Amino acid sequence: MSDSRLFEVRIITGAAGTILRAESESGAAGKAEELIRRAHHRGSDIALTVSGRDVQAVHRIELHLASTIHEVERA
Repeated sequence: MSDSRLFEVRIITGAAGTILRAESESGAAGKAEELIRRAHHRGSDIALTVSGRDVQAVHRIELHLASTIHEVERA
């Protein structure tokens, strides 16, 4: 991650990968959630990693996205 102010979410869906960057915690979570929902709709498996300077914010993003994945898998 080149800019330490950014949050970065790397999402792997099947054979494709995407890197999302945002300056805010909510921006990173929102972009990633949207991608997760679209990928699940297509039937793709989803793996992700989150990085950023604020460890607590990274953890909150990870928990939010894990909850999103759980939600779409149950639907």
